[in-house]
Amino acid sequence: MPSYLFHSQGLGSFAPYLTPETLFAFDLDGTLAPIVENHASAKVPKKIAHALRRLMGLAKVAVITGRSRRDAISILGFEPQVLIGNHGAESPFSDNSRNWEFVQTCLKWRERLHDALFYEAGLEIEFKGESISIHYRKSADPEQALALIHRVVEGLEPRPKLIGGKYVVNLLPQQAFGKGSALESVMERMGAKNAVYFGDDETDEDVFRLERDGILGIHVGRDESTAAAFYLNQQSEMLELLESMIAILERRFEEEAGCEAALS
Repeated sequence: MPSYLFHSQGLGSFAPYLTPETLFAFDLDGTLAPIVENHASAKVPKKIAHALRRLMGLAKVAVITGRSRRDAISILGFEPQVLIGNHGAESPFSDNSRNWEFVQTCLKWRERLHDALFYEAGLEIEFKGESISIHYRKSADPEQALALIHRVVEGLEPRPKLIGGKYVVNLLPQQAFGKGSALESVMERMGAKNAVYFGDDETDEDVFRLERDGILGIHVGRDESTAAAFYLNQQSEMLELLESMIAILERRFEEEAGCEAALS
């Protein structure tokens, strides 16, 4: 069972990670941006966006999201040091900006899903290039909608990799990276031995379940089933945490600068 981060045990475990060498990685929806009824209207609050920009000047920062990179930049209002889209399937590290094999697969799925689900009230098919999300938050009977989605998805070829979420089912090609592999790739690229990852739903459990030393998982929202070691009570606590992280990192930067000046 995870522990509350703002208790003494959580803060004691978190403190060693607060260094410029640590990679701080974030999910987007439900973590940096509040969950909204209409997923297309999501936006990172200005104070959180400002805090992230400040954090980028002090440490390594990445955003790993189920959104496309293009949508994520619009929601953030800026591009972070590293931005991974489509749950890990869309990476700035690849030779091409898009994985066209994955895109073609998702286009075929979209056509089949459109034929099967177009007239179902409350369902929305979001094509994101390398992945597809089927939203059912607006359905009158979410449980029945989810059962229908799974029946339709079972008939897709090639069989997609499914990742659940908050009133959403995500479809990815089987060969696509998940968020766990994406985080490890970013750590390698940025030379980070340690990472802290913040996420809020089932898509982020791919990171929280990683069996690797040096990765600290923090679940945004209390969930006793998460594999994350710690949790925040709610998304609104993110700003307080970011500001505290920045204050500690700035103080350490000033202390190190003072020591270097004394030695020179």
